[in-house]
Amino acid sequence: MSTDRPGGPLEGPDRGASHDAQAGERRAGRQVSNDAWGAFGLMVSGVVVWGGAGYLVSRWTHHQIFTMVGLLLGMGTALYGVWFRYGRS
Repeated sequence: MSTDRPGGPLEGPDRGASHDAQAGERRAGRQVSNDAWGAFGLMVSGVVVWGGAGYLVSRWTHHQIFTMVGLLLGMGTALYGVWFRYGRS
């Protein structure tokens, strides 16, 4: 019977070091994945929010240029948000 508890039969001089290294690599991989999803979420939300605001102003004023301005403003603010949160390290 093998256990994965400290002091159990699987515990050895090399097991602790390699287990800690593997756990660190998994945490680093999850952090990169979380950062990528966070950047994607910022990009989508910026375009949706500002593009939606531009669309509503376009409907109100009957000028379609505000939809494009809103989309560009949303993309610009989203890119700045990604740079500010993830790129300045």
